[in-house]
Amino acid sequence: MNDTLLSVRGLCAGAGEKPILHDITLDIEAGTTHVLMGPNGAGKSTLGQVVAGNPRYEVTAGSVIFAGEDITDLAPHLRSRAGLFLSFQAPVEVPGVPYGSYLRALAAAHE
Repeated sequence: MNDTLLSVRGLCAGAGEKPILHDITLDIEAGTTHVLMGPNGAGKSTLGQVVAGNPRYEVTAGSVIFAGEDITDLAPHLRSRAGLFLSFQAPVEVPGVPYGSYLRALAAAHE
């Protein structure tokens, strides 16, 4: 049984003419937590943006497989509906709106 939720294979990507990611391979199993660490400029945020489908970045090689489906060319809003999206590390507080309620409202909008 394969419990891989996210599989990145040979991913190369960049912004404009600048290559940033070079042959990244990564597997994340369902129910696990992973932390990407490294110095500034190592490509951590770029990897997240590319996996989420930010159109500012161009995938030049490789693939992103999420829940068994190749999402490499899928639009960001469709990736989000599938359950793959980015959030702020420290979101701005909106008085009177608990963050948990905000996330539940977002999830309900995607059903």
